[in-house]
Amino acid sequence: MIDSLKFAAEGQSVTGCIALSKMPRLADVLSNHAGSLNCALSGFEERRFGTIKQGLHLRISGRLTLHCQRCLAEVVHECAVDSHLLLIPPGEEWPEEEVEADDYDALPADRELSVLALVEEEVLLALPIVPRHADCQLPVDADSGVGNESRSPFAALAGLKKH
Repeated sequence: MIDSLKFAAEGQSVTGCIALSKMPRLADVLSNHAGSLNCALSGFEERRFGTIKQGLHLRISGRLTLHCQRCLAEVVHECAVDSHLLLIPPGEEWPEEEVEADDYDALPADRELSVLALVEEEVLLALPIVPRHADCQLPVDADSGVGNESRSPFAALAGLKKH
């Protein structure tokens, strides 16, 4: 846990590895929970439009093993997150022009911000919507050796048909 505004104001930083097994929401979408992610979180302050803005810079890298949505085998996804998060103190309005410019994502400032939860959320947001291999085949029916795309659900009825 960190005090996000204090962390940013003091320009603190923290780095380390987080085991994939420590992130239960992420574990739900992984096919293999072994491994870890390398993470670096640093705070910053900058003067923008005559005011001091505080934020966090989060970098995450590592390999995730997901299920290919086409062939259902494992597919390795190279996770690379580089997020700039603008801290919004309680009671302050969210700056639409800065968030719309895609320079920053907004994050409510918190005195007890869980770094683990922040990392997990950013990784989940960076996952592909439909993970799949660049080039793979549809699953094969073990009984017939035929891919599911060419087998009609009515193929069994053809054998019952009398001429």
